[in-house]
Amino acid sequence: RCVSLYQHQRVIVQRSSNMLTISQISETLAEAFRRSEHNYVSEQMALDPSDIGKRLYDSPIIKIGSATDPLWEQLKAPQAVGQLFRTPKEWMPSAQTVVSYFAPFSDFVVEGNRADGVDIGNGWLYARVEGQAFLTEMNHFLEQWFVSQGVKALSPYASDEFKYVFEAGSCEDIEDKTLSFTSNWSERHVAFVCGMGTFGLSKGLITERGVAGRFGSVIVDAPLEVTPRPYTDIYEYCTKCGACMRCPAGAITLEEGKSHEKCSAYVHTLRVKYAPRFGCGKCQVKVPCERGIPKK
Repeated sequence: RCVSLYQHQRVIVQRSSNMLTISQISETLAEAFRRSEHNYVSEQMALDPSDIGKRLYDSPIIKIGSATDPLWEQLKAPQAVGQLFRTPKEWMPSAQTVVSYFAPFSDFVVEGNRADGVDIGNGWLYARVEGQAFLTEMNHFLEQWFVSQGVKALSPYASDEFKYVFEAGSCEDIEDKTLSFTSNWSERHVAFVCGMGTFGLSKGLITERGVAGRFGSVIVDAPLEVTPRPYTDIYEYCTKCGACMRCPAGAITLEEGKSHEKCSAYVHTLRVKYAPRFGCGKCQVKVPCERGIPKK
């Protein structure tokens, strides 16, 4: 399905313009989201028969950043992503722009996780596991689509070179064994640089479609039109209302923000409870930033 869609979209774009626009990219990716069977709950994965056929993600929104933006280097700071982070140019020397997308969770996913303060909704479990595999598929789809337009493209998260350090010393390829909760590419931070939104108290990224969803990105060597970044502060969209402090792990406070250690320890218990799936997301639902930028 993904291949046939890619071929279909290739014909559409070649008939339009040689200049790739954000509108064309958005329409192409949105169509891929609509057509892929992996964006829907299958009979094999369904925990309840009534879940079959439900959509996981709504149509994505896209923002584009410059590969030479000075903020990329700042993401190497310990208080940002950390020293492991690789800039777009370090991933691809010919990089000119970065295409970031936010995939909002569907109402099925969000409303199911709003129902209880502790138990995780089925939709959220699907979206966190099978849904992430689907987004990786979409990253590869974008890579192939850009190549069909004569553009070199690379999705770091979906590549074999992506590295994430969960606990200190857990990654054999990383020399510094003191590092934890860091990676060489962070989709949320990439989205921030590309003008997608700002962080909240829960460390989720608040976009024009809210915080409930997940991100993907592709680095390209084409000079696409860069999205203006309508903010200057990393927490500009967050009102510090404290609603996300409903976190069942007690991992979020107004004074300290989110504790990755407490969150991670709690999610580990959910990996056991909901195996082979996991997830939580209580800080992303029943909050003012759930589906948009909250009013001050």
